[in-house]
Amino acid sequence: MSHLKEREEKNCLNCGATVQGRYCHICGQENIEPKESFWHLVTHFAYDVTHFDGKFFSTLRYLLFKPGFLSKEYLRGKRASYLHPIRMYVFTSAFFFLVFFSLHKEEEVVKINETDPMAAQVMKNLEKKKADLQESLNDSMPSIARTPMLKAIQLVDSDMAVLRRDTTAKKRLKSEGNNFTIFSVSSNDQRYRTEKEYDSLQQTLAPGERDNFIERRFARQNLHLREKYKNDGKAIWTAIFSKFRHLFPQMMFVSLPLFALLLQLLYVRRKSFFYVNHVVYTIHLYCATYIIILLGMLIDLLMGNVGVSGSDWVSAIFVLFVIFYWYKSMRNFYGQGRGKTLLKYFLLGFLSIFLMVIIFTVFFIFSAMAI
Repeated sequence: MSHLKEREEKNCLNCGATVQGRYCHICGQENIEPKESFWHLVTHFAYDVTHFDGKFFSTLRYLLFKPGFLSKEYLRGKRASYLHPIRMYVFTSAFFFLVFFSLHKEEEVVKINETDPMAAQVMKNLEKKKADLQESLNDSMPSIARTPMLKAIQLVDSDMAVLRRDTTAKKRLKSEGNNFTIFSVSSNDQRYRTEKEYDSLQQTLAPGERDNFIERRFARQNLHLREKYKNDGKAIWTAIFSKFRHLFPQMMFVSLPLFALLLQLLYVRRKSFFYVNHVVYTIHLYCATYIIILLGMLIDLLMGNVGVSGSDWVSAIFVLFVIFYWYKSMRNFYGQGRGKTLLKYFLLGFLSIFLMVIIFTVFFIFSAMAI
């Protein structure tokens, strides 16, 4: 309540409805004089902040020390006393990943490897490349397609001859020493050095001989990454994993409704639980997991800064606590016995691993294709 003077008029200034009492029963706006002082604006802001903090910390206490309690309260309809699950997830996940990325910094700029490999390794790479080109070459290919491949073989032969005469000429070689490939969908991209060269050849082939959409997409991305990172495989993988790592928040958000769907399947015979109830439970479960892991990381960091050993034991304790918390929350929220809860707990764990493998694979491919 703002403690400002209530308006004598009973029409809501927000929606126009007739107000009975101090608050509009349609939109909830307080029926007070619209004029307010600067001091009132400041005190109203302070009230909102402290009100949010008080509700957050009381919700946090129940979340951590009474697993499953908040989800049951939400199911019963008792919601105004606690922070809304969506608001809590947004706040908790944002804070968790902010700290996570701060504690696990990495070099954002990927440095291209400029160190010279050994001459023997370079020669081995050249021999392999020549063998791959010769294997791909066949008499049935049109001459316009055979020509660039024959030139590539001649270029490799020339580089091999140069390297035999002078082992210090590794930087003066005209052909590439290795070929990075994201996935072995198509070997056609191994013949070319640029996307333009690859596209030109594809246009010369008959429609039935061209790579399909997926093969073409991966082949062009392989060539793009080789050009961008000077064919340095280590630099390419570093860039891909950096991109993948920063997609963790999106991966967890996508997994949330899918995890709730697994719960819906496991408790399909419990007609009193709807899909949205499983979603709310999953949100609370994720929030609690974020907070527990965050506390473990902060304690581990603190122990490392003061030079105290045994941080591995601390991490193990927090992992065991997360495992126990998940079991306890399932038993409290769904109200089944130990045997059924344990069985569904292990089934959920197995299905969750399978689900996360799929999600991680999809996002990893996206990371590789988005650089």
